[in-house]
Amino acid sequence: MLEFLRNGVRTWYFKALLGLLVLSFAIWGVGDIFTPGLSGNTVIKVGKIEIGSQQFSSAFQRQMQNLSRTLGSNFTVEQARGLRVPERVVEGLVTEALYDSEARELGVTVGENALVQRIRSEPGFRNQQGQFDRGVYEQALAVNGFSEEQFVSRLHQELSREQVVGSLTRDVPVFETLAKRLYSWNEEKRVASYIKIQNNAFADVGTPDDATLQKFYKENERLFTAPEYRSAAYVHLTSKDVESDIDISDADIQALYDQNIEAYKVPERRTVQQMIFSTEAEAKAGAAQLAEGKSFAAVAKALLKQDEEATNILGDVTKNRLPDALAEAVFGLSNDQVTPPLQGPFGWYLMRVTAIKPPQTTPLAEVRDALRAELVGARSGDALYKLSNDLDDALGGGASLEDAASQVGAVAKKIVDVDRSGNGPDEKPIAGLPPGPEFLTTLFSTPDGEESELVDLGANGYLILRNSGIKTAQVRPLEAVRNSATRSWQTEQRRKQTEDKAKKALDRINNGETVEAVAKSIDVAVETSPPFDRQGEGAANNIPRSLASELFDVKVGGAASAPSGSGYTIGVLKEIKEAKAGADQTAVNALADQLAQRIASDLEVQYNNALRQHHTVEIDQRALDNLLLQY
Repeated sequence: MLEFLRNGVRTWYFKALLGLLVLSFAIWGVGDIFTPGLSGNTVIKVGKIEIGSQQFSSAFQRQMQNLSRTLGSNFTVEQARGLRVPERVVEGLVTEALYDSEARELGVTVGENALVQRIRSEPGFRNQQGQFDRGVYEQALAVNGFSEEQFVSRLHQELSREQVVGSLTRDVPVFETLAKRLYSWNEEKRVASYIKIQNNAFADVGTPDDATLQKFYKENERLFTAPEYRSAAYVHLTSKDVESDIDISDADIQALYDQNIEAYKVPERRTVQQMIFSTEAEAKAGAAQLAEGKSFAAVAKALLKQDEEATNILGDVTKNRLPDALAEAVFGLSNDQVTPPLQGPFGWYLMRVTAIKPPQTTPLAEVRDALRAELVGARSGDALYKLSNDLDDALGGGASLEDAASQVGAVAKKIVDVDRSGNGPDEKPIAGLPPGPEFLTTLFSTPDGEESELVDLGANGYLILRNSGIKTAQVRPLEAVRNSATRSWQTEQRRKQTEDKAKKALDRINNGETVEAVAKSIDVAVETSPPFDRQGEGAANNIPRSLASELFDVKVGGAASAPSGSGYTIGVLKEIKEAKAGADQTAVNALADQLAQRIASDLEVQYNNALRQHHTVEIDQRALDNLLLQY
């Protein structure tokens, strides 16, 4: 099926609809247009156009189906609400109605010929020969939930809307002069000389006194704040909880072995040498020398200048690894026999079998344990699902988490003081937590003292937990972090030393000293960057992005500095490489087109705002909420 049919969002109709959804949502939001109490079955009213509950439901369902196809899974209403899909659908319907209202007011009409031509020109309705195919057309409509009457009606409206919007955006002029100037601005490159002043990790900055450390500690409390910790009782059901109850008989193992017997068969293998000749006559000459008693390697070397390694190039092969033209002959030979000249994919072949390994079948005894484990794994899924239901039922009957676990033969475990990263108060990972992110996600989304829902962990089983305590994030006492605070203070002092050193170096350069002289005085090297653009692209890791930007604001010889890694980089602008707009007319044209599209988009935004002022929009929030409850 075409992309139109698979994704429901790739062709012109759905692209246009999705574009209007996003545009309208971005312009207006949703909060200010919801008003309760529209009459009858109407949920949205735009000017004189009324949109009923069925129309909203159909649009919402189509959007859900499109998202499910795009994401490759069932898209739930809860997920849709999280992504504000209902609001987007409402805004799409409002946008359509605004354009329809304006089209009616302006008297815009679309002829039947225009409709037919648009349908026949749509790629999604063509067959493999590129021709319009009514069968493909009808199937596409069915897949996307349209009757032909509905589709033609909506297409008629869409073409009307295109005429309304197109009258504003279709003939936006292309500003080539502006495009050339922007191209030159974007493509300008610069070259800089630069020096790097690194932090000295071993610089002696002393030890802070109590007052200094206390001040640093107060100013940087975030560095010494313990994260929120939570404790929990939890039950983690895995296949190990049910494996002992799964009975696997010898007959079961034998049946699985028989079903997969081909996987345990090792086909016959042969070690093969070969010579490849350009012509049949040459191959026959080689065969004649072999018949005279010469060795295969000797003939290959004499006639083909082929060493022994090349002669044995095939090595150990199975029948299916050889071309059909050669396989039957080679596997019909006895050991040490040579084929007659055979025509193959690269010429004429002489092939010799030097060893034969007969076919083998791995006996059941060697794979019994693996087969048993496979059967246990396959059957444990159902057993584990039943066990999880039994646990859920016990909890539903009023049992505590610990008692419910005991009733089903499981064990409730405890974890004390774990943060969102799975670390304990010692800032080290806590061992033995259930695998995957679900445990911590569930724990930190469950209120204190409450139990979570039963969580399906897929291959990792099932999980349920009770949040048994929360320790909120709090600043650790200074005495508990004194050593860490001291190290942090020292690191900050070294950083400030580097910053001060860089500032003094920059001031010297800006006051007339050469970068070479400054570099020599502080014992660092001067390097030259490759040409780079305003984002720093092209300078590799030599020029930080922020420094590159600053160097576009100075004249040749001007200097700037910026943090870089564990220090500062000072750059001096050495050369400006101006871009010539005419050098890449294709890029200039593309930029001009982008400018036209952006101007057209701005015009459309303004037009939408004007339509909202001209056509009243009303939406019945309560009716929409009731409709969504039906899903």
